[in-house]
Amino acid sequence: MEQSSVANGVSHDHQIQPPFQATFVLGERVRKKSGAAWQGHIVGWYSTTLTPEGYAVESEAHPGSVQIYPVAALERVV
Repeated sequence: MEQSSVANGVSHDHQIQPPFQATFVLGERVRKKSGAAWQGHIVGWYSTTLTPEGYAVESEAHPGSVQIYPVAALERVV
């Protein structure tokens, strides 16, 4: 079984930055592009060997519920 680790963010001017060039910023509204519906706000990010750029999304419909998704699964809500 392959092991992966969560990358830590970097602090600049008292703000935590993701360990990659982020497509989405904290607080930005996003939704899943396909499959089961999930819409909400970016509340965090992660990076693993298999998912170099991933995001934690808190549901707008169910506050406190968070799902993680790779960047390719998400799109901005305008």
